[in-house]
Amino acid sequence: MRRAATYSTKQGEAVLRFLASQKDTFFTASQITERLRGAGVAISRPTVYRRLEGLVAQGKARKYLFHGSDALCFQYADPAERHKGHYRMECYSCHGVFSLKCDELNLMSRHILESHAFLVDGGNTVFHGKCALCLRQ
Repeated sequence: MRRAATYSTKQGEAVLRFLASQKDTFFTASQITERLRGAGVAISRPTVYRRLEGLVAQGKARKYLFHGSDALCFQYADPAERHKGHYRMECYSCHGVFSLKCDELNLMSRHILESHAFLVDGGNTVFHGKCALCLRQ
């Protein structure tokens, strides 16, 4: 298996800048490619995907596969929040995915570790239910 590139390129920096500018949003490699091309960056989807895999390996991006989807999604990983849980909520009705940053959940995770000797991976924890918009409908 080939190792993800960790060197810096203009295209790689463009991918990182884009993710950082939209840090609470999830994107597929195709969506990022379209957005960057729309901003005048000459880049291919395979290049975007390779750069995203490199960013994931460096801890600068997160990779997700959401329920009912076969497309990988990527999100910026803020270094300032490295040790905090980055939970997600996924709506069964509209299939929307939302970031959930909550100190109470971080306290719950700490309780589970200290009292039950189990380390919760907040970066891969998804709460399923209905979003506010779908609840109103």
